[in-house]
Amino acid sequence: MEVRGWFGEHRGSPLGTWGELDIPRQTLVARLGEILGAAPRLIAGGPERVRRVGIITGSAGSMITQARDAGLDSFITGEGKHSSYFDAEELGVNVFYGGHYATETLGVKALAEHVAERFQLPWSFIDHPTGL
Repeated sequence: MEVRGWFGEHRGSPLGTWGELDIPRQTLVARLGEILGAAPRLIAGGPERVRRVGIITGSAGSMITQARDAGLDSFITGEGKHSSYFDAEELGVNVFYGGHYATETLGVKALAEHVAERFQLPWSFIDHPTGL
């Protein structure tokens, strides 16, 4: 998925990116499972066909309204509150919860690779999942 824009403002800065796909919802579940190492939890509040997807890692379940306001039909994040289930249903947005740890480690590793390449520094990642 190519990044097409930003959304999910917090203190004046966007936290998330969004892009376009055209795949069945269950295909995205399978792909996320491959990437994250475990199947994400799906709240099937939006269309069966995923077309505009936003991503904010960690605990961004409270940003479902911002995802909908950005014109997204699907939103990937780590976790959210119990009430986010009803937000997703009422707002018509698919939400994929991949786990707080699982979604954030991807960005940490990418940043480490970038810094290591730019400054010729060694790095290692200590994988210590919590299961959350």
